Amino acid sequence: MSRNKGFTLIELMVVIVIMGILAALAIPKFTNASAKAKMSEAPPVLAAYESAQLARLAETGTIGALSDLIFDAPDSTDWWGWDGATLGEYQANALVAMGNFEAGSYLKTKVDSASAISHFSNDSTNANKFLPNFNAKGE
Repeated sequence: MSRNKGFTLIELMVVIVIMGILAALAIPKFTNASAKAKMSEAPPVLAAYESAQLARLAETGTIGALSDLIFDAPDSTDWWGWDGATLGEYQANALVAMGNFEAGSYLKTKVDSASAISHFSNDSTNANKFLPNFNAKGE
């Protein structure tokens, strides 16, 4: 008499349930890590933008439009975008496909005739509350 080799239906179901539990725990952690990685791109990009504006201010005495700067802005994607066409306030939003990362985290660079400074905040309701007011000399 030969014995059949293989797994029983119960054994297969237990393995599938275990894999489902592991996937349910791992996928949210991965997507959160991915969102944090995307968010980490914003501070150095805004710092480079600020440096480009301050360099233009030192050379010409004016703040320039994004197209006037020696600055390679990243392309807009589903989680990154530039607001503002010329002078004014530029805001880089770090968004994920499922909504705002950390309930509206953003980086904002205030640009006017005398300043260009970056600011990070997790509080979208107080967009300008902690935005520093630097003049051209950085005082």
